[in-house]
Amino acid sequence: MKRRWLCMGLTLLFLFSLAACGAADGGGETGVSADSASAQDNGFYKESEPAGATEESGVDFSTVRENAKLILRADLSVETQTVDDTVSSIERMTAEAGGYIESSSTHGELGSRYMSYTVRVPQEKYEGFLAQVGDTCHVVSSDRSAEDISEQYTDIETRLATLQTKHERLLTLLDQADKMEDIIALENALADCEYEIDSLTGAKRHYDSLVGFSTISLSVREVQALSAVSGGTGFGAQLSQAAKSGLHGLTGFARGLIITLVALWPLVLVLGAGFAVFWNVRKRRKAKREQEQDK
Repeated sequence: MKRRWLCMGLTLLFLFSLAACGAADGGGETGVSADSASAQDNGFYKESEPAGATEESGVDFSTVRENAKLILRADLSVETQTVDDTVSSIERMTAEAGGYIESSSTHGELGSRYMSYTVRVPQEKYEGFLAQVGDTCHVVSSDRSAEDISEQYTDIETRLATLQTKHERLLTLLDQADKMEDIIALENALADCEYEIDSLTGAKRHYDSLVGFSTISLSVREVQALSAVSGGTGFGAQLSQAAKSGLHGLTGFARGLIITLVALWPLVLVLGAGFAVFWNVRKRRKAKREQEQDK
């Protein structure tokens, strides 16, 4: 009997021990979850909250640009009624941004000139420069693009590092070479290696220039009346734009007609004189026929 009670006691003690171990393990799992939640609050889990995320836009693009090799380009078409002031403003804004005008050209006559500019500004000034152009000029159209060349850039850096290591080894072998044929072969290999290094270095330098300085193409057209730009996509906005475009077209047609008549004044004068002679001759013939009928 005592042995039976002893077995039951040992069994109960074993069960209590198992229950205590399970509780301890559950407490450990709770602790890990708490640590995980704390880690998320502290920003360790970037997947749940991207770096640079904001409540308004969701993504901070400045952070993205810092971590990627992006070539930023923009193509703007603007109109102006004071072309000299607009050109001065573009040159001033470019200088203030720390950029430069890569190329420029001018076509047409006074009053209807057309100018094109290729402006290069530091990438960190890209957004600010575009905003300044929008505030200063009458922007008719705007196209923007961003090309990610991170993979190509990394590939160039990797190949350059490999070629530099190969170049150093070839130099070491050339110092140790005794036979003329070995020396010639190593020198040829060195020349090929240096050519590849120079080529890749030039490509890397070109990429650095495109990434460091964004490219902005500006088309400036001198006009007498600014074109209407849509203020929305609704019916009212489209109707307003159509009315403005129609008025602008009528004004342009009338102006063009007057300019054409002034430019063709010799022809108009000759035609007018011919019509006057024809009318006078016809009038005289009519009067002569009436006189003959009266007789």
